[in-house]
Amino acid sequence: MAAAGVTMSLTAPLEVLFIKASSDSSAYIGIFMLAAGLGVIVVDVFGTRFVPGLDARAALTAGLTMFAVATIGMGVADGGVLLMASRMLQGLGGGVVLGAGLQAAVRVYPRVQTLSPAGQSDPTIARSLARFNAAFLLGGAVGSPGGLLVAGIIEGPFGYQIAFVAAGVLALLVAAALAVALPALAAPPGIGRPAVGLPQFTRSPGGSAALVLAMVGDFLRGGVLFTALPLAGAVRHYPISSIAVAIALMSGAEILVLQIAYRIIGRVGVVAVLVTSFLLGTLCAGLLAMEPSTTTYFVASTLFGISLAGATASLPVLVVAQVGESSAGLAKFRISAGIGILAGSVGCAVLATQLSMPVLFLVIAAILLASAQLAHFVGKRISTT
Repeated sequence: MAAAGVTMSLTAPLEVLFIKASSDSSAYIGIFMLAAGLGVIVVDVFGTRFVPGLDARAALTAGLTMFAVATIGMGVADGGVLLMASRMLQGLGGGVVLGAGLQAAVRVYPRVQTLSPAGQSDPTIARSLARFNAAFLLGGAVGSPGGLLVAGIIEGPFGYQIAFVAAGVLALLVAAALAVALPALAAPPGIGRPAVGLPQFTRSPGGSAALVLAMVGDFLRGGVLFTALPLAGAVRHYPISSIAVAIALMSGAEILVLQIAYRIIGRVGVVAVLVTSFLLGTLCAGLLAMEPSTTTYFVASTLFGISLAGATASLPVLVVAQVGESSAGLAKFRISAGIGILAGSVGCAVLATQLSMPVLFLVIAAILLASAQLAHFVGKRISTT
């Protein structure tokens, strides 16, 4: 999964800079960012009963292949229909990879099927998710600045094209390696045959609030890591190499904190980690709203990585704990996360062109502060059940 993380993150922070350099139209930028988000949403919503019923190895391989073809298409497109079609196919492939990856994480290591009390997570699921997140995000830490560095070395549109094509070729190689290296990861007993359709979920106490928090977690990733931070550097005329350093610091801090995050969760609980993470993110957004120097930009990016680590570690476990069954919980989480990515990437890209960067980061700070309060509310609900 580390290799998959590299391939899927190589161009992620680069995409908003690429489209901003290609067009000054906020509508065109918004449509470009929306296209991939819609692809993810289609998989997350209509594939909720499809992806969990597939063999996770086959789904991962197919998703990465789709992602690869789409990324190469973006590199060779000269705009127009091919660019937007490739962008949406990239979202479809990414949605399959993310959904199948979470399913694979809980299938690789067999577990005894037991129900955990509300608000408490199955330790085996927590460990599996920890391994998945650590591997995927380790790849992301390496890949995220990689595309930016290529575009920084090779100036002009050709640099962007080289980065996209190289990422697509690498994704094809990783898909082939996964098909060979992974064992068969069939759906566990009790999961129905793959079917395309709207999800069918039962309600659970505190579940809606937990899903909103899941949206915020991927809003933080899609809106801040992949959109707002690169745009802030571009608007303030930082060189692409500085933006790459900021993204690398953020991703590196996230990886380091993830190594101990699950032990901290075991001691203080999921909700305490979430509240702290969102409050730290609020502080970082406030710093970035004050027209920071390059040093402050780097410091805030690093602290945002710590905030992301807390959300990344705790949110999937919290959602699964609320429904008491791993496949359904992970499917719910993917739907909410897809909405969060869509809102974050599109919203931040459009707001950045319509408003000033300080206003954008103040909006992000307000969202994270409200999320900290919501996480506190979820904690109170859990403690009374």
